[in-house]
Amino acid sequence: MIRIASAALLACAAAAPPGALANDFPTQARVEWVLGCMRANQSNTDIAQAAVYKCSCAIDAIAEQVSYDQWVDLSTMANAITIAGERGGALRDLKDGRNMVTRYREIQARARKSCFLDK
Repeated sequence: MIRIASAALLACAAAAPPGALANDFPTQARVEWVLGCMRANQSNTDIAQAAVYKCSCAIDAIAEQVSYDQWVDLSTMANAITIAGERGGALRDLKDGRNMVTRYREIQARARKSCFLDK
């Protein structure tokens, strides 16, 4: 029974489109990102549908570049270095912290550009 289940799981994984297993962003994270993107781009009801497509495109482009776990690490670092005082300073002083923030911003910029979100 275990062999059959393992074989079925392996067959499903092999039939999945390339990148489907690496593209592990949960639906909730995607929705939250799209809603935040739409708020940041001040979408009104007339252009909301276009913003949904552009913002959805952008999160898909991000998910193609990094895994969800990597994205969480990068976005956490980018947000955390803005914390004032000693707590933020500890993160700003990390050796790879600035590199992570740079990578985060580059990934977002590429996604925004490829999905026509740049103003």
